[in-house]
Amino acid sequence: MEDHKPSLMKHAMTYGAIIGLVLVVYNILLYITGLTFNKGLGYIVYVVLFAGIYFASKAYRDKVLGGFITYGRALGLGVLISIFVGIISVFFNFIMMRFIDPGLIDKSMAILEEYYQNSSLIPDDQVDEVLEKVRVAMVSVWSLPVAVFAFTFFGFIISLLTSIFVKRDPNPFA
Repeated sequence: MEDHKPSLMKHAMTYGAIIGLVLVVYNILLYITGLTFNKGLGYIVYVVLFAGIYFASKAYRDKVLGGFITYGRALGLGVLISIFVGIISVFFNFIMMRFIDPGLIDKSMAILEEYYQNSSLIPDDQVDEVLEKVRVAMVSVWSLPVAVFAFTFFGFIISLLTSIFVKRDPNPFA
């Protein structure tokens, strides 16, 4: 009998779905408790993503590749996982803001407006114009690929770190 090992893509999809669903449940809990816009709790998403990519890469190294994985393969796996997590997370957030609670857009815009007014990033006379563009982008289907790309970029940064800890080259002298 052949020993069937899951492909890199299947492994990335499986772990991406698991991590994505964990983040969806977490976001639902934040929504139910009224803590959706709590900045500190928002950072937990990155902790979950870091831990998920680390454990997924480690599992692939140990269970599929016999205990060895190159830095590049671990990085690639982490990025693939991030793509699938991003698709699930972004789609959920889009559904949440567009259909379940469109009021979240107004709350987001109020927070963003306050941020822009208290910073010098955008001149005061351009704040309204920028906010309107952001509002349109938040409910536009066309913003979904951009958001997935942005999520994947953060996953890439995290994967750069996790790959350091997961990589293990075989002993060339063995």
